[in-house]
Amino acid sequence: MNIDLAFGAGCEDKPESGLAIQPGATPHLALQQGHWVKLICGASYQDMPAVRLLVMLYALAGVDCVDVAADSAVIAAARRGLTDAVQLAAMLGDQLWGKVLPFPQGLPWLMVSLNDSEDPHFRKAHFESAHCPSDCDRPCVSVCPTAAIQFQGPSLGGVATDLCYGCGRCIAVCPVGQIEAQSYLASPEAFSAQQLAQIDAIEIHTQTGHREEFAQLWQRLRPWRSHLKLVSISCPDHDQVVPYLRELYELMAPLSVPLIWQTDGRPMSGDLGKGTTHAAIRLARKVLGAGLPGYVQLAGGTNAYTVDKLLELGLINHRSFASPSDGYGQIGEISRFQTARMDAASAAATIAGIAYGSYARSQVLPLIEDLEKELELWLDDGSYEQSDGRQVASLAPSTSEFPWPALDHSAFRHSLTRAQKLVGQLKFHQHFLPTRYG
Repeated sequence: MNIDLAFGAGCEDKPESGLAIQPGATPHLALQQGHWVKLICGASYQDMPAVRLLVMLYALAGVDCVDVAADSAVIAAARRGLTDAVQLAAMLGDQLWGKVLPFPQGLPWLMVSLNDSEDPHFRKAHFESAHCPSDCDRPCVSVCPTAAIQFQGPSLGGVATDLCYGCGRCIAVCPVGQIEAQSYLASPEAFSAQQLAQIDAIEIHTQTGHREEFAQLWQRLRPWRSHLKLVSISCPDHDQVVPYLRELYELMAPLSVPLIWQTDGRPMSGDLGKGTTHAAIRLARKVLGAGLPGYVQLAGGTNAYTVDKLLELGLINHRSFASPSDGYGQIGEISRFQTARMDAASAAATIAGIAYGSYARSQVLPLIEDLEKELELWLDDGSYEQSDGRQVASLAPSTSEFPWPALDHSAFRHSLTRAQKLVGQLKFHQHFLPTRYG
C-alpha cells in the first residue's frame, strides 16, 4: 500500500468535544515556520505494539516526525502505525472533525537514531534477580516508567529488554547497587537498501570531544545520504559544545538536506516535572546565540511547560502560529503558495521546534492496554519479528467496521486528545496543562 498523506494539527477551544486536524505544512516548512514537533519513541525502546500505537496517535495529533530505534522491526511497527493513522482518519473523520479530510502533502517523516559512541540513550538495564535481597522493597519496580522490571517470585525476574529505554532511574535507586547499564552501538550496516528507502531522516547522538568517532560514523552513513530528507545532531551541553558543533558542521558540509541541532538538555526526564525543561532551553539559547547553520530543536526534559517558558523568553516565532478559525482551505493555501518563511533575524533568534520523548509517552501509555482491547476487531494473523527473533502479533486494520460503540468515551478518543493537547501547544499556541502538574 503506497501512502503519501500528511497530518497537521489544529486545536479547538473545547478539545473534549472535538479535535481538529488540518492539512498542515510539509515537515520542512514546519521547521522554517518554527512549529516543528517530533515524537521520540526512544532510541532503545523496542515494544513494537506500543510503538505502533504511539506513532498512530501522534501522527493523528499532527507531529512532523517520529523518531524510533534503529531496529528493522521497530521501523516496520512505526510504518504500520502511520498506515493505521491514515485509515483511522478516513474512517473516523466525520466522527472526529465533522468531515473526512484529505492529507495531500506527505506523512510525518520517519527518523532513526544512531550513536557514534557510548550514550545513555543506547543502553539497557540489567541485573540478576538471584542476587536481590529477599527483603528488598524493590524501588526499581516503582520508578520504572515502562514496567520493564518484572518479578515473578523472590529470586525470579529481571528486565524486559524490549520495554527498557535506558533512562537509568532503576540504577540510581537500587539499594545494593547491582543494576548495571549495558551499552551498545546502533549499526547502520544492519539495514538493507530496501529498508533504507523506508527511512526519511537520521539523528546522530554524539558528545563533545568525539569528533573522530562521529567522522567514522558519518563515513559509514554514505549509502544512506541519498535517501535522507533531514539530518539531526543530538548533543548534550558542555563548556566546549559550540566549537564542537562547528567542527561537526565543517565535517558534514556541504549538506543538501536540512540540518537540526537537537539540544539534549536533560535526557529522558520530561515526565519527572516541569523544571526538567530548563536545561534544554539553556542549551538551545547557547546554540542559537552561536549562529550555527541549521535549525535548533529542543529535547531532553521537554514537557507541557516548555512552550510557556519559550514564549516567556521570546524564543518562539509568534508569526508561525496558525489560527484554528482560519479554516482548512486557508491553511492549505498558505502552505502551498506563500511558504511563510521566517525572516533571517527571526530565524536566528527563535527555535524551530520541540521533540517530546518520555513526557509524550507518559501521556498515552496508561491507556495503551485499553486501546489495544478496543482495536481487537482490527487484529489479523500478521506478525513482525523483533530483533531477538520473537514474533509479535500485529495490529492491522483489516476491516473498515467501526470498532467503537461510544467513541467519545473510548480509550482512543482520550489518548488522541492527550496527544493533540501536547502537539497543539506549539502548532497553534494552545495551552492545556495536565492536572498532575496543577
